[in-house]
Amino acid sequence: MASRTARTLDADQPGSRAPHDDRDKLRGGYYTPPELADQLAAWAVADGARRVLEPSAGDGAFVRALARHVAPGAHVDAVELFPSEAAKIGSDASATVSSGDVFAWFARTRPEPYDAVVGNPPFIRYQKFPEEHRAAGFALMNDEGLRPNRLTNAWVPFVVLATKALRPGGRLAMVLPAELLQVTYAGELRSYLVRQYSHLTVMTFRRLVFSGIQQETVLVMGTKRTVDDPLPGTMSFVELDTAADLTGTVAREPVLVDLEHDREKWTQYYLSPSELGLLREIEISDAFTTLGELASVDVGVVTGRNEFFVLTPSQADARGVRDHCLRLVGRSAQIPGLVLRDAEWEALVEGDGRCLLLQLGRTPRPELSLLALAYVEEGEERGHHEGYKCRIRLPEWWYVPSTHVPDAFLLRQIHDGPRIIVNEAGATSTDTIHRVRTEPGVDPGWLAAASMNSVTFAFSEVRGRSYGGGVLELEPNEADGLPFPKPNGTPLPLADLDLWARRKDAEQVLTEVDRLVLLTAGLSASEIDLVRGVWRKLSARRAGRKRR
Repeated sequence: MASRTARTLDADQPGSRAPHDDRDKLRGGYYTPPELADQLAAWAVADGARRVLEPSAGDGAFVRALARHVAPGAHVDAVELFPSEAAKIGSDASATVSSGDVFAWFARTRPEPYDAVVGNPPFIRYQKFPEEHRAAGFALMNDEGLRPNRLTNAWVPFVVLATKALRPGGRLAMVLPAELLQVTYAGELRSYLVRQYSHLTVMTFRRLVFSGIQQETVLVMGTKRTVDDPLPGTMSFVELDTAADLTGTVAREPVLVDLEHDREKWTQYYLSPSELGLLREIEISDAFTTLGELASVDVGVVTGRNEFFVLTPSQADARGVRDHCLRLVGRSAQIPGLVLRDAEWEALVEGDGRCLLLQLGRTPRPELSLLALAYVEEGEERGHHEGYKCRIRLPEWWYVPSTHVPDAFLLRQIHDGPRIIVNEAGATSTDTIHRVRTEPGVDPGWLAAASMNSVTFAFSEVRGRSYGGGVLELEPNEADGLPFPKPNGTPLPLADLDLWARRKDAEQVLTEVDRLVLLTAGLSASEIDLVRGVWRKLSARRAGRKRR
């Protein structure tokens, strides 16, 4: 590499500034461990790359790694949003470093295609992605035929930019969130990548790579297709224990799995052809429907300020607002089985748990009782009315919408499987717990018992997402799409299943429900064992990534 020193250029963002508190989190940057950056950089330039781009340079981990591996005379361009971060790269990196928005930089400079692009783009959700940068990034995606939406994270347009910047045959090496494998909004990107690259290698880790955060990451290495390469590209999936096991693992045989990449998640690459084939047969079987056909799944109550609206009985009594409160559950520990009974909710009251939801309705301020008004004013003194959800409800910011009482609950964050809990207590829930309303003719007790089957458990692992802490998360649309056995008239022993579930004996519950539901749905014992194995495999992989 040339011996010139690094120089920092202002890339048309005079108003940009470094973040203040919680610096890394605000900028979406968690810097790459040097050994990982070194391995990726070495692979990216191994074929003699002469022009290299790092579009999200941060403090320069990849730039310094490139300096150790590129050939003499090679040129490295690095772009970092914040000048203070770009300055950390230092003169020893021997690269041209530009500070500012990379999308504006790319549009303005229109650089010649690069031989390699490396990096670790920021993980910033749509709401935190600054509008001017988001607009430029989304415009680039639109130019490439993609349609971003309000769920699209900042890392997605970074990947599109990196791909567009590469020449045919060039190499991509990036650290990306595991959301790439499993979230719906990344489906379009998955299809884009298999069209753009002749071969992709995706590396995942059983343990978290970045210390201090629960974000699971993957490594994506790809060779951009040439006009002679067939479509779609092939893929290799490699799972390692830690980043220390990375050496020598890039070259692997492709995994030939025919996925609909915009619809089917890449987590299915962890399945064998027989496992994947059985799941696809179940999806089209007349013996199965979806949970969404039997019930509607909605988010719980969004208060905007739980510290104001969610109360213990003693807090409600002290402020004189107990008569304005609804029954509430807000934690999975409050609903441990398959049924929430009235006596159990009363036990929460006796234990002075946070089990009440303040609902003052749309009562105008002059019509509030003196005690309710005093509590509202206390909340205003604390600034609760200035939160976004409360602010958009002005003038009656104390009105909480959509407090309906559901037939059942479904946990949003799951440790074993998508357990449904019958709501006999007449409570509602906060948005940590989904609310379920059964369709006419569907018994909530049967739905709760039948939810504990191996098919629905297996599909929850395939359709849901895990963010690195070992917990599975299901959003309502994902829950609605879970394959579910059709009601067949077979009575299910809800009381026994509830008791076993409280003992956290998921295997015993699954065995009994599988016998009564899946066998009668036409699955053989061997097929049930196979689909149970899918759940065990994927849930064990997820649980194994808990922070150690």
